[in-house]
Amino acid sequence: MGIIARVGRPNVGKSSIFNRLLGRRESIVDDFPGVTRDRLYGEMVWNEHRFYIVDTGGIMGEKEAALPEIAGRIAAQVEHALSESDGVVFVLDGHDGVTVMDEEIAAMLRRAGRKVVVAVNKLDNPEKLDAAYEASALGFEKVLPLSAVHNFNMGDLLDEMVSFLPDEGSFEESEDVPVTIVGRPNVGKSSLLNVLAGEERSLVSEIPGTTRDVVDSIVEIEGTRFRFLDTAGLRRKSRVDTDVEYYSNVRSYQAIDKCRVAIVMLDATELVTDQDKRLVGQVLERGKGLLIVVNKWDLAPKDEKVGDRMRAKLKDEMPFAAHAPMLFMSALTKRGISRLNQRILSVDLNRRARISTSELNRLVREVLAFERMPGDKGRYLKISFCTQANGVPPAFVFFVNDRNLVTNPFERRLENILRKMGDFSGVPLRLFFRNKQ
Repeated sequence: MGIIARVGRPNVGKSSIFNRLLGRRESIVDDFPGVTRDRLYGEMVWNEHRFYIVDTGGIMGEKEAALPEIAGRIAAQVEHALSESDGVVFVLDGHDGVTVMDEEIAAMLRRAGRKVVVAVNKLDNPEKLDAAYEASALGFEKVLPLSAVHNFNMGDLLDEMVSFLPDEGSFEESEDVPVTIVGRPNVGKSSLLNVLAGEERSLVSEIPGTTRDVVDSIVEIEGTRFRFLDTAGLRRKSRVDTDVEYYSNVRSYQAIDKCRVAIVMLDATELVTDQDKRLVGQVLERGKGLLIVVNKWDLAPKDEKVGDRMRAKLKDEMPFAAHAPMLFMSALTKRGISRLNQRILSVDLNRRARISTSELNRLVREVLAFERMPGDKGRYLKISFCTQANGVPPAFVFFVNDRNLVTNPFERRLENILRKMGDFSGVPLRLFFRNKQ
């Protein structure tokens, strides 16, 4: 599909336009300059044209940037976005008029040789529309006054964007496997994504919290298309001290909702924390497939049995996720990464695994006949029938004489039996009990 990039100075409203076009809050919007650092992709359909729009970080000079290193890398991300785009929306702030930085960006766009529409944003008042004429001095043919907040001229902007797209050829629909990468700050999530994508899609830095938004990348590995979503590092709520970081956490949980398989990344030098346990619990609670990846294996103690000890410790610390497959790897040295795609596909397949009704009822007749059934005041639980419901994750419905007699230990025992009957590694199971009548 075609790609339209969106560029401009910080705080001119690029992310607001991005969110307005997508019809949802996909990019974080805040009054603090430089909130968007990575380039973000959103998929759109307008007048039967399907294409990607890209939100990029605000271009700033080193003097304006609090972190000059970050400013330079944002510029590199913008350059990359321009190199792969079919057209560009150059966003200006209608309140500020044309600035020196705008003129420098305009020169960069002319060198890139891309089709450009200048979008003069924040023109909420008709009396301010004259600001759009000033932007014509930048030398681009198409200039649009608009307001992302009030949805003014957004349809015209989309028409211009569609005019930049190449003629569409045949497009073969294929199902991507959505995979979300989550974990604490600085465990190597962005490094893993960049290795998989073969390019620097997410900013990688030793400064925790470099990734603020969810970064979406489609990567084909051995014939299978994966859609990887790299998320901001999740910290405890007590340590979330800014609105931007709070919304980064919200985006991360939304990204978990979008995926079929979540990779929870741990740090081999600090194996498991309470935050890791909560994060794994959230993945399973949301019904997603779970793959635990222990990164920075190159920094682990050089001991033949260190892997066995770590595996045992993880199962001991997180017994509720003992069924999840584990992969020890290093994004730096690329050790273990070749096995990642097969582990993901295996977990994804397990989410759709089924056990036949006849097998389930053999479980009821034979296995449970030897169990001591829970009871209360002389009444004991009786199971008449069991079936697997449609959908994911796997859900099993037991018809019983009184569901109030079911205890948590008995439910866990049933889950363990079901896991032995089928391969549900990395998959949460849902058990429901209904009164027979």
